[in-house]
Amino acid sequence: MELIVRFAVTIIIFIIIIIILSKFRAKKSQTREDDSLEMMKKRLESGEITEDDFEEAKRRRGK
Repeated sequence: MELIVRFAVTIIIFIIIIIILSKFRAKKSQTREDDSLEMMKKRLESGEITEDDFEEAKRRRGK
């Protein structure tokens, strides 16, 4: 019986770790996308790129 409880607890802990890591990775990738979009907006505002360039970059990213 003790072996079954240990196994169940191990499985539960493993699932919790996987959930935490997947949420962390999703948040991290979303942050990178937001940062790159902000960088493109700043370049647009400073005149480094045109509105067409900005729209093309957004289209390529699927936004």
